[in-house]
Amino acid sequence: MNWEQLQEDLIRRIREQPRGFQTALAEKLNVAPASVASYTTRGRAIPPAHITPILEELGIELTITTKASA
Repeated sequence: MNWEQLQEDLIRRIREQPRGFQTALAEKLNVAPASVASYTTRGRAIPPAHITPILEELGIELTITTKASA
């Protein structure tokens, strides 16, 4: 998974959350709800500093492994 795919997956997962999740996430990130909406609807890139808190709020653990040889 590359950076772009990670962002796309997180955006999809954020969109799937119940009503109010994006507002709560914005509070956790200390940004306006419109900022979170811009990630999910306007294609704005998620800032790298927001990845870890988003993963935590979604209950996802990111694991890095060595790429298998082809």
